[in-house]
Amino acid sequence: MKTILLCMMLMLSGMLTAQTIDNPPFKARSGSIGNITRIERTPEGTRVYIHAIFRPHWWIKEEGDSYLEDAATGKKYQFKSAEGIELNKEVYMPDSGEMDYVLTFEALPEETQVIHLLSPSDTEGNTYDISLVPQTDKSVSPLVAIKGNWFKTDDLNAWEYGIYDSVTIMNNRIFTNETVRKKGKRIEITVKDKQNGETRTLLVTPQKDGNCKIQANGEKEQLYTRQKGTTKTIAADTGFQQFFHTDTTCLQGYIDGYDRRLGFDTGLIYLSNIITREDYPTVIQIDEDGSFLCKFVIKHPVEQSVTLGNNWIPFYIEPGQTLTMYIDWEALLARSRARDYYFPIKNIAYMGPSAPLSYLLKEFSSLIPYRYEDLSNSRNKLTPSQYKEHMKPFIAQWEHTADSVIQICQPSAKAVRLIKNKTNLQAGGLFFDFLMSRDYYAKQDTANQALKVQEDDSYYDFLNKMPLNDEAVLADANASTFINRFEYMNAFRKAYGQQYATAPTDTITYTYPEKPLLTFFKEKGVKMNAEQEAIRLKHEKLAGTTVKITLKELQEENEKVKDLFEKEEKLISEYVEKHVKNEQSEESKEEIDRNFISMKVKSEHIKDSILAGLYNVPNPLLWQIAKVRDMKFYLENIKTRSIAREYADNTKEKLTFPILAEEAEYLFTKIHPKEEAKSYQLPEGKATEVFRNIIKNHPDKVLFVDFWATTCGPCRGGIEATADLRKKYKDHPEFQFIYITGQKDSPAGAYKQYVENNLKGEASYYVTESEFNYLRQLFHFNGIPHYELVLKDGSISKEGLGTHKIRKYLEENFPVSEPAQLNLNEE
Repeated sequence: MKTILLCMMLMLSGMLTAQTIDNPPFKARSGSIGNITRIERTPEGTRVYIHAIFRPHWWIKEEGDSYLEDAATGKKYQFKSAEGIELNKEVYMPDSGEMDYVLTFEALPEETQVIHLLSPSDTEGNTYDISLVPQTDKSVSPLVAIKGNWFKTDDLNAWEYGIYDSVTIMNNRIFTNETVRKKGKRIEITVKDKQNGETRTLLVTPQKDGNCKIQANGEKEQLYTRQKGTTKTIAADTGFQQFFHTDTTCLQGYIDGYDRRLGFDTGLIYLSNIITREDYPTVIQIDEDGSFLCKFVIKHPVEQSVTLGNNWIPFYIEPGQTLTMYIDWEALLARSRARDYYFPIKNIAYMGPSAPLSYLLKEFSSLIPYRYEDLSNSRNKLTPSQYKEHMKPFIAQWEHTADSVIQICQPSAKAVRLIKNKTNLQAGGLFFDFLMSRDYYAKQDTANQALKVQEDDSYYDFLNKMPLNDEAVLADANASTFINRFEYMNAFRKAYGQQYATAPTDTITYTYPEKPLLTFFKEKGVKMNAEQEAIRLKHEKLAGTTVKITLKELQEENEKVKDLFEKEEKLISEYVEKHVKNEQSEESKEEIDRNFISMKVKSEHIKDSILAGLYNVPNPLLWQIAKVRDMKFYLENIKTRSIAREYADNTKEKLTFPILAEEAEYLFTKIHPKEEAKSYQLPEGKATEVFRNIIKNHPDKVLFVDFWATTCGPCRGGIEATADLRKKYKDHPEFQFIYITGQKDSPAGAYKQYVENNLKGEASYYVTESEFNYLRQLFHFNGIPHYELVLKDGSISKEGLGTHKIRKYLEENFPVSEPAQLNLNEE
């Protein structure tokens, strides 16, 4: 009998320690594919019920390596078994996109109150601070009833208050919550401004219908709603009074659901100067409470994005303004879970003078969708004229949508202008994109008749609908891409052929070198065909003489020796070092520069004529911007400062917008300063600390630093093209190749494999996403690959080397004799 009673007591004890928590609250999570709906605690184990949500017919996998961790002690409780899902197998989601399964872990101690669910193999499988304690009225903070965003109930429906666990947003400023207490039916919150320390008091009265009344600092109490309704109207304005003006802007905000354990503490804005094509990405530092603030200088209104991981959250801002954003981390996780670039990011809120336009442009972009798949399929199946017909219904729908939106935002002249431009740029950009790479695809698919059909001038009649002369175009998120497509459009290809016309005037003065390159090749044992041998004999006969020669004649000779030159790149570098440098006088440099500019001017004149036949406004703004953007390349290749000055002045005479003349002058001054410094010192700050922490491992060396990613084809191409150089200069006492990539763009598995195959034994650094963000900001690059040359004193060279120039630089500055290298290899 005693035995039976003892067993019953033990069973009863076990039953009393069992616990079920439905929909347990948590503080943060890295993904929302697996959602915890229940946790059952028993003496035998801990059962975690998972409701998975993912794209139908895509697979998920449980590796069986996840574990529970006690938040207080750090002790881990290992995985035991799974029900409803097979381990280490790709399990495909059903049509519903939802499924349920259970993971069982070791039993938790009775005193454990908060746990983490962590998965080493799944970056989206971590959930932090899961509460196992039942919530009671006394344990719930008064903030719970009023947390969230509060919008005005009038037609403008503006976001005016944001109340969260540790932060409150109001008056376009961010405050920390100091005290929270109930005062009858009201909740009183004392807050402190994060910038100036000013203290304010809010009185919030929840309403039965879910709304609330808010009173700030004794001002009049007003009614607010949690719902951001459909935009009914927009605040009136008279348009851009001064579109171009330079000022500092402030972007700030709050990420709801943020936690440092998510693995990032920065975001990035990929800023650039559209006119000069210079990048200046700006890091957004995120505080532990989820708030952020950054300041940057802009010269005109911009539509940009905050990037957090692979999420781009759009905003619109003008010089001198402050814009506050609310970002819902769960909304970003939902987009990530959708695995769809076009999936909308919901629950974004904006506060500040440009908030209405931020909402408008974000919402409008989603109303005029066009999937890249259609462009890709059309490019291979349709002729240019057929594609224009194909696009008519798309464009008609976009224009109809734009007209409807414009009816709502009619009071704002800015909004009307921006909406019209966005619609036109999208259509025009696609017409340009359709023509891109068709020649390449035609070579790959020679039987494709559609790809053989070239566009005629009528294809470009869409240009007359494009706002090529409207400065407000520069505010659009796609402005830089559109200008790039415009300045290099296929219609201008005629200019590249016509600039080599054979008229008597199309000649240059050319001095044949005393030692012809082909003769140098022959002395080195290089074999040449009959045509190349004939050119060599001609050059020997004319050695040292100065003659007038047509550009076409030079081009024809170059075509005959082009393959030879590509093959003998090393010998060419040796020839230049031994023979060309010493022979080249200042007069010949000037002659080369003038010939170079002459070709540029002629090409530009032809392009002007081509554009005049396609567009009805002469020398429009975007064409002038294209000319300024082009200056950088030409100024960098002109060696004579006086000729560069003439070129810059001639270009400025064609610019009718003062801002463009200013930018042209800036480019000249930057590229051809009166007193040129060979290098510069890095500014003190977080970004420089990150970089110095890397290069400190390579003291007293010149460093060629390559910023790259496994997902970047040109990056990999550059690395592989310099394999022989790395071998040649391995363990060099004065020079070192350095490779830096970030976790975001180089997934760990791909990174390890690529390094093993291509960079084994090299100085390769794998940094966090935040660290790579800081390096982007420090060296002003949005795109990769990007290269920097660090001198022995730690300063950064202004030489602007890439993988195509590093070979020559090394041979000039750190020559390594081939015999010595061969002996070294033999050892």
